[in-house]
Amino acid sequence: MNVLLPPAWIGIVGGGQLGMMLIREAHRMGYYTVVWDPSADCPASRLADHAIIASFDDVTAVDEMVSRASVITYEFENVSGEIIEQLEIRKPLFPGSSILRVAQHRRREKEELAKRGFPVVRFGNAKSVGEIRSAVEMIGLPVVLKTATSGYDGKGQTVVEDAGHLEDFVRSVAGEIDYVVEEYLELQAELSVLVVRTGDGHLVTFPVSENQHRDNILHRTYVPARFPDSIHRKARQLACEIAESFDLIGLLCVEMFLTESGDVIVNELAPRPHNSGHYSLDACSISQFEALVRAICGLHVPEPVLHSPCAMVNLLGKHLTKLDPARLMAIPGTKLHIYGKKRAEPKRKMGHVTIVRETMQEVEEVARTVASMIGETEEISPSRKNARV
Repeated sequence: MNVLLPPAWIGIVGGGQLGMMLIREAHRMGYYTVVWDPSADCPASRLADHAIIASFDDVTAVDEMVSRASVITYEFENVSGEIIEQLEIRKPLFPGSSILRVAQHRRREKEELAKRGFPVVRFGNAKSVGEIRSAVEMIGLPVVLKTATSGYDGKGQTVVEDAGHLEDFVRSVAGEIDYVVEEYLELQAELSVLVVRTGDGHLVTFPVSENQHRDNILHRTYVPARFPDSIHRKARQLACEIAESFDLIGLLCVEMFLTESGDVIVNELAPRPHNSGHYSLDACSISQFEALVRAICGLHVPEPVLHSPCAMVNLLGKHLTKLDPARLMAIPGTKLHIYGKKRAEPKRKMGHVTIVRETMQEVEEVARTVASMIGETEEISPSRKNARV
């Protein structure tokens, strides 16, 4: 793999907050950036050296991206696999189209992970009401029904607890369907691991994150996850094995379930920077975004070092109306990140707060304070079900 040094151009497909934070790190390191997004108001377009404003199926945008970028990556999964393949044929593109196609379709993802021998929840596929019933009969109630595509932040999923609820659900189904039917698990926690792999096969992982959700959207992340070292080793080893299995170059987030019996199983893959890794900007020796830049440019990626315990609290649109930024920033150890999105919606991610303190107890106390300041006063139980994406 060739080494690309500054001032090479990095192309980013997608202009959301992940692209924006990636651009900040790329610029700090001396790289130029070009971003492709349909919206001229996207967060990344405010910072990029050049913005391609076009729909994600615009073939002329492919030509422009190829003409400007030395290497290309993407910051979200809901982009045409065909477009990514067209880019990949003409320019180095990482993590690549094959893992993107797996990650953007839940059925393919479950089948591919299972085929490669990785632990996943029991599941069935359904493209008709009859197949939904058959999958539920095979797995047993309760189940989680998830649309095979376009699922993120809790979209496209329903927990079916009993026969009556199942009947209500099937009556609501209309038109063509494509669902994954999953066993409903009792969990200790949801975890995630960011793994980075370079072109020469060098692997590093970030610390294991413990993720808590509300309304199926990530609300709070604690790092390191508050579980024994044996769980951390299992999770990091699993993430590394998956990255090697897919011959990954770049960054991959592996979302996992920790079951009541202590098993670690794979939930989903995200071949890009991830919300649960934002803490790395403030609490690590290297951020997930710098690690991605290094990996796709052929540079060495050092093992990330966590400087102290930390937490990340997401800020949604509904939180910004309650937030007092001055009061928040007066709390020692807090770092406020606002993404600059023009449109605020109640469940849209608008920013986040990182909390860095000397002990996890201090981190937890401040996290509760921050949650209370934005109207999230209910304490979260560490136990979760797999109702989330």
